[in-house]
Amino acid sequence: MKTLVTSISILVMAFGYYYVQAQPCDTGKLDPRVSTALKTVLRDLPASPNMSVEQIRDVRVPSLPFPAGDRQTMKVTTDSVGIQIYNPSHTNGLPIIIYYHPGGFVTPFLPFMQYECWRQAKAFAAIVVAVDYRIAPEHPYPAAVDDAYHAFRWISTHGLTFGGDTSRIIVEGLSAGGNLAAVVCQKAKLDGIQNRIKLQVLNCPSTDNARNNSRYASYQRFASGYFLNKAFCEYTMQAYAPQVSLENPEVGPINRQDLSNLPPALVLTAEFDPLRDEGQQYARRLQNARVRVWDHCFSGQIHCLLGLPPDSDEQKLADKLLLTAMRTVLNR
Repeated sequence: MKTLVTSISILVMAFGYYYVQAQPCDTGKLDPRVSTALKTVLRDLPASPNMSVEQIRDVRVPSLPFPAGDRQTMKVTTDSVGIQIYNPSHTNGLPIIIYYHPGGFVTPFLPFMQYECWRQAKAFAAIVVAVDYRIAPEHPYPAAVDDAYHAFRWISTHGLTFGGDTSRIIVEGLSAGGNLAAVVCQKAKLDGIQNRIKLQVLNCPSTDNARNNSRYASYQRFASGYFLNKAFCEYTMQAYAPQVSLENPEVGPINRQDLSNLPPALVLTAEFDPLRDEGQQYARRLQNARVRVWDHCFSGQIHCLLGLPPDSDEQKLADKLLLTAMRTVLNR
């Protein structure tokens, strides 16, 4: 624990940003708990291109309960983007975490994702706003990007109406959601409003177009057998952005040439994740652009820390890293 706290507190004065060096993440040892999960509970949740989009969306994942009164829903912007607002404390003036969900751009915001938003709101003393962006193939790129960004702009202007503090906004995304969170930050910079975002949290993000997977060794080493697989990523990208240039930064934010002046970033990756290398490379590129970066790789784990119990030490560490980053950027 002392080592963790010391690492988090290192200030690199020469460049004026924080950087937490990623942990050694090439152990080659899969966590036994995850190995068991891949053979049991995760076996029934295959990320397979042989499944239709309808089958993917119909996969049943247990959803933990939480008080119904802690959540409200509404539609915002001219595109009627659905958002869900989680405020377990029912108080005002809280930081706002804008949450972009996973699902390969083809899965909507599903019931089992609601509990995680509620849990984070409670754990981080924040209001979490989940964005139910439009999905492919019915709504290919740029629909998800437009919804993600327009929702951010609306929330950053109207967050006070549901008790949020619009001077303390964080954008967070898992997997495909991490891609959208990174793109939102880049688009905010182009519009000169990136300072509205105090932190970007990218959890096992896809930062490149999946058709560029030959650039990353992790895509080849973990192409199959670890839940998320190479074929599924290519399949969902074909549904999401079939005609888009491989270098388009709104599909692969790592392809943006200038990453300077972006919000501070917490980038979390996992050893046995095909997306590991592109996530780590994006963290390094942000660092080289003098952006504050916290970067941690979870050895022995798979995509989004799946297969672990909810109270695992790894989940506690992920929460601790996020709380540390939040306290730093929000001066709490």
